Amino acid sequence: MYKLLIVDDEVYAVQAVERGIDWQSLGFSDVLCAFDAEEAISVLQENAVDVMICDIEMPGENGVALLEWMNEHAPSTVTIFLTAHADFDYAQQVVRLAGFDYLLKPVKYEQLAQVVERALAEVQGRKEAKRFEEMYKSYAKERVTQKPLLKELFWQDVFSKRIHPTPDHLQELSDTYQVQFGDNRLVLPILLSVENWKKEFTDRDEDILGYALRNAAAELLVPASAAGDVVQDRGGILFALLYLKRPDEYSRSRLKEACERYIRVCSLYFYCNLSCYVGTASPVHEVIAEYYRLVELEQTNVSGTGQVLFLSDAAGDCVPASGKPPSFAFDSAEWTRLLEAGKTEAVIHQIEELFNSKSAGERNAEMLEELYHTLLGYVYQAVHQRGGSVKQIFGTSRQLESQTATRSVAQLLAWARRLIHAMADFFDRNRTESSAVVEKVKSYMEAHLSTVTREGIASVVYLNSAYLSRLFKRETGTSLMEYIISMKMNRAKLLLTQSNTKIGDICDQLGYENLPHFAKTFKKQVGVTPQEYRKRYQAIP
Repeated sequence: MYKLLIVDDEVYAVQAVERGIDWQSLGFSDVLCAFDAEEAISVLQENAVDVMICDIEMPGENGVALLEWMNEHAPSTVTIFLTAHADFDYAQQVVRLAGFDYLLKPVKYEQLAQVVERALAEVQGRKEAKRFEEMYKSYAKERVTQKPLLKELFWQDVFSKRIHPTPDHLQELSDTYQVQFGDNRLVLPILLSVENWKKEFTDRDEDILGYALRNAAAELLVPASAAGDVVQDRGGILFALLYLKRPDEYSRSRLKEACERYIRVCSLYFYCNLSCYVGTASPVHEVIAEYYRLVELEQTNVSGTGQVLFLSDAAGDCVPASGKPPSFAFDSAEWTRLLEAGKTEAVIHQIEELFNSKSAGERNAEMLEELYHTLLGYVYQAVHQRGGSVKQIFGTSRQLESQTATRSVAQLLAWARRLIHAMADFFDRNRTESSAVVEKVKSYMEAHLSTVTREGIASVVYLNSAYLSRLFKRETGTSLMEYIISMKMNRAKLLLTQSNTKIGDICDQLGYENLPHFAKTFKKQVGVTPQEYRKRYQAIP
């Protein structure tokens, strides 16, 4: 229920508004009255008023002066002005001070009730914005004090194949990285894909909200009675990892229900749409295969947002069975740098050195299998980091796997050479294709600046919106939303200085819902208000 304040120096006018509308049916529990600005300030200091209906012309301080006080001391109250005179100067001041509406007396009760209903929607929006701001500040503070956890480093090293948690070494690695599995020897991964933000956020905002999403996932997806972690891979993708004793410990319906609840909470409280991609329970040393399958499933999903998708429903495998985890040490980042520089033979030479690093006694069929899987692991990691699909390069995973590669050293090295040359071609194509996608995205944003959304852009280039955001950030160094805001502000500056277009119309042309939001964004980006910018730089007399 809400509180209403009616302010007018004429008693009969206050009584007419108070009695002329069924305020309780509109959601008001209290209707308060004041007969001048001083009395209104006293009421506002003692009550959390949601909507104020105020006459502009009053003895002493008028309604505009009262609104100036409220903007500093009661900013959450929405103000509707009533006046007997269509004074343009008053109207200008109301707009400047962000008054909600301006009605001429005598006003019809039906019209006033409709405006009040709209005002209540504004009240709710302001309360949500305040709640979000408070939540944002708390998470920002937590994030500053939160130190990187060793368990996240553990999973990042597993996903990037820097370590291989074989059953024999799992306990040792668990102790080193402080990851507690206990009797839980199975891991069920859930990829959490942020597909779009409902509001314009800077990179820092999105980073802090990502921290909030992680905390929410820990509460909603990892039951209090169970073990698990929520971590971020080196590419910035969130994963909820459930540690299980049995594959059937959590039913499909239970997982789906938990994911749907998480999606609803994130939409309501964190202004984002996301999907959950649910893997299958696997031993810790085999979860890397599930990881890559989930990443591939996310990248190829362009069917919609807010979904819960199960990997078990996807047709075909995205990653070949890994067999015994590889144990060869190499610098994958260095290989990638070499391939991007066109130094393919240098990578092949390093692969030969990997083989030669083994003693004669170690050079056996098992060693060939290890090197084979090491190379496959690098391929999936490198392709994923570039936002590509292994199937796009090699066709099906069965074609990628060679039945004869491990029969001899010569055959393995020949297979490796073909593999690395294909990767070099992929890097070359990827650079060109990524640049082309980014240019197409920029052109689309320029042409549809007033209506542009991340999901709209993704549909134009036929890409998953979460993946597109990562691609755009990697290619430009700027997030999609940062780039869109920058484009809008540049367009606004041009219109402010090179035309006489009204600021309200500029706000509409750029797709902002209201003038205060546009003005706040402009000042945050440019440093001054739109009015100040126009006054300072306008070239048109």
